[in-house]
Amino acid sequence: MSYVNLSYRFFGNFSRSLRPYFIDVKEDLQKANMNYTLEEYMSVAMFTTIVAFFIECVFLSFLMGMFVEPALSVVLSLILASAISGVLFFIFYTYPVTVAKTRENKIRKVLPFAVSYLATMSSSKVSPIILFKTLSRFKEYGHVAEEAGDIANSVDLFGLTSDAAIRKQAKKTPSKELRELLWGINTVISTGGDLTDYLNKKSEDLMSEYRRRIRKYSQDLSLYVEIYLTLIITGSIFFIVLSSIIAALSAGLETVVIQTFVVFILLPLMSIAFIVLIKSISPLE
Repeated sequence: MSYVNLSYRFFGNFSRSLRPYFIDVKEDLQKANMNYTLEEYMSVAMFTTIVAFFIECVFLSFLMGMFVEPALSVVLSLILASAISGVLFFIFYTYPVTVAKTRENKIRKVLPFAVSYLATMSSSKVSPIILFKTLSRFKEYGHVAEEAGDIANSVDLFGLTSDAAIRKQAKKTPSKELRELLWGINTVISTGGDLTDYLNKKSEDLMSEYRRRIRKYSQDLSLYVEIYLTLIITGSIFFIVLSSIIAALSAGLETVVIQTFVVFILLPLMSIAFIVLIKSISPLE
């Protein structure tokens, strides 16, 4: 029995009773492309939270029992375990929307190139479903290829029409840009318009927005580099020089320890934080 099935066995009925209060989680699960029903996911969240609560109670009671009275250690462990378990359940609650947001950002970064490729293929007058099938084979398009594969599977495996499959995917995709693109493709197909012309115009719009993000990123990058050089590098050098002068006057060893901490721990950590920040806002990653 899998962990999901075990969780659902204990909390499936209770999860169904809570369904009206977690409809937003169901939508986030679809946008995150997580293959769980709402009841399964909530069952896993509750089962994991309760098991973690009991483990935390035992561990914290034993740990605090070495420092305080047994009765007080039990009370403190219950309070702390409840707080930690609450945070754990909140993480479960927000995890799908976090994954969906990550997918949205990754789709936004590759969508201009995917649409350009679709526009090129559509000039050969192939059917829309062939466009999505072909796009799904190019894994370099990442989550856009996955979304295209879902459309193709809806037609091949579930027997939906191209229009219905596109509408279905438009409702569950986390990306606003991709949603607008799919609804536009659906409208063009339904009205008998020129799909190639639409995709070319959409490609130009997305490329213009992509170039705008690149320019903004280059401006932001210049600002971050100046902040890094001014606060981190110059500030660290100034601190080392000033603390060395103070250490020479006071003959204290504490200054050497602080300098070592700044140079070998604090400075690398702050540099890593800047690298992560820059990569997170990059439209190229």
